[in-house]
Amino acid sequence: MKFVYFGYDFMLPAIKRLIADGHELAGVFSFPVDNIFNFNNETKALAQEHGKPFTLQPAKDKHLQPYIDDGVECFLSAGYPHKIPPIDEKDAYAVNVHPTRLPKGRGLMPIPPIILNNITDAAGVTAHKMTQEFDAGDILVQRQFDLLPTETVETYTAKIAMRAPDMFSELMADLPGLWNNAAKQDQSQATYLKPPTNEERVLSFDNTVKQIDKITRAFGRFGSIVKINERFWVVFDCDVWKEKHDYRPGTAVAKMSREIVIAIKDGFICIKDYQLIEN
Repeated sequence: MKFVYFGYDFMLPAIKRLIADGHELAGVFSFPVDNIFNFNNETKALAQEHGKPFTLQPAKDKHLQPYIDDGVECFLSAGYPHKIPPIDEKDAYAVNVHPTRLPKGRGLMPIPPIILNNITDAAGVTAHKMTQEFDAGDILVQRQFDLLPTETVETYTAKIAMRAPDMFSELMADLPGLWNNAAKQDQSQATYLKPPTNEERVLSFDNTVKQIDKITRAFGRFGSIVKINERFWVVFDCDVWKEKHDYRPGTAVAKMSREIVIAIKDGFICIKDYQLIEN
């Protein structure tokens, strides 16, 4: 099956699996990334390796029609942030992959809220028909997994990455059959998770170890935010532990070559990887 991929490097192993299965990559749509947390260098290289177009512009009708005219059978989106124009299913299949167990956890950035609020029944990944209403299309293939008490954004996305190659392979092996037998989402069970705000990323030194641990697990390498010496820093990695002490929360109690230890309400936070937010 000839397909177009919308996304970035995160799902690339699954895309390579499709190619290994005998499906043909016709083109790639990606988007500008920071190459710190999100990457698309390998996606671009894959397109170049196969001599296919690599487009950073948001997809428009004028971009899609030539692919339809060329016989593309599937437009497959995973982590693509732009709204893709409607594609008539008489012309091609249009599939989106969402990082939750739909209809739970609709929304642009659902993983941090799932961890912050311990939404266990939303943990999973879903391939569904692409519609003009985000994340609302009929379900084609779905995988569920447990949300652990120690879940991090990295372990959550790792679980998706582990399942994606087989899931994509199953999807494309019988896409017409899955399409015809797709399950409608139960709207009464649908939940929408708003993208987290910067305020939700803030680590207050007046918070408890449990509260800070949850925030750092939810945002992981995307970064939490702390205020140290009247300046704001993004924290990418840290450890927290409970310990009785007499320090005022916010007191820097130790500074090593790279780490800094700060007292919090009922213990300490050791900040290991952090970066100043420039004004």
